[in-house]
Amino acid sequence: MKWLLLAALLAVDDGEWVRIPAGSFEMGRNRTTSDDKTNMRPHVLLDDRPVHKVTLSAFDLDKHEVTNGQYRAFVEKTGHRKPYHWIGKESADLPVYNVSWDDANAYCTWVGGRLPTEAEWEYAARAGLAGKDFPWGDQGDAKRARFNVTTGPGPVARYPPNAFGLYDMAGNVSEWTADWFDGAYYQKSPELDPKGPETGDYKVIRGGAWSDSGRRVTVFFRNWVRRDQRTPNLGFRCAR
Repeated sequence: MKWLLLAALLAVDDGEWVRIPAGSFEMGRNRTTSDDKTNMRPHVLLDDRPVHKVTLSAFDLDKHEVTNGQYRAFVEKTGHRKPYHWIGKESADLPVYNVSWDDANAYCTWVGGRLPTEAEWEYAARAGLAGKDFPWGDQGDAKRARFNVTTGPGPVARYPPNAFGLYDMAGNVSEWTADWFDGAYYQKSPELDPKGPETGDYKVIRGGAWSDSGRRVTVFFRNWVRRDQRTPNLGFRCAR
């Protein structure tokens, strides 16, 4: 616990990137619910357990979700396809969405990065706050994140950052990760720098979106979609 608190103080802001220090944390849902002992919770939603120790090397992470403005520069320089909803009047400070996993991966490669692993994403979202449901504590708070609304995403970095200085690690848009999804992966995940299964049918997305309830914007909630999915509630940020 002392190390986790120290880690939160050691994150370094480098412009668009935040340096996340190496360290260990307990990954997964840290508490049981009454549903766990009944058939009320589908078994597929037990994929956030068991809690297991993970140790990560230091890495950098975008301080906020990639924006339309950032993505437009990529499209104009490379000729990569633009999101299908773009008509030339997109707000530059909104997170880009309607991008597939391959679109997101191509952008991250272009800026000299990559998509974060699922473990990196959760470690960064927790920012040393061990055993909590959200990047700020245990209670859902509409003043700290954009979720459970019907009006779409909002501009990035308008809510308070977490202890690492990262914005929108809950809500706004869900975020692609590098990992393939496996519902039983936590039972066999390696402790050091886990990178997920070798193959799969779906990619893991994290953080929940503007359209999700509070239960889906927790730091441990896992969701998964096909890599060609392009929706208004799914974006990304890069690591390196």
